[in-house]
Amino acid sequence: MPTALFPQIDIDYDRCTTPFACKRCLQVCPTAVFKVFATKMVRLVETDKHEPGAYKLVVGYRDKCTGCDLCVDVCPVDALKVYMPEIA
Repeated sequence: MPTALFPQIDIDYDRCTTPFACKRCLQVCPTAVFKVFATKMVRLVETDKHEPGAYKLVVGYRDKCTGCDLCVDVCPVDALKVYMPEIA
């Protein structure tokens, strides 16, 4: 039985610093591959979505990625790269 090969998705965190304020990749992805979570939380204080590093973008469902590159096309800071696996 062949093993499943999924696209490799690289995120440059030096460029993607405010993903919750941007959300372009989240909105354009037809299969909802990405997730954003807060990395900075202070009790009883709302986290500022414009503060660099307060949120982090992660690939939550890489197995759902179709390799359409829509996320790469809409990223305003060129922080995303999608590599399709080579089939032998």
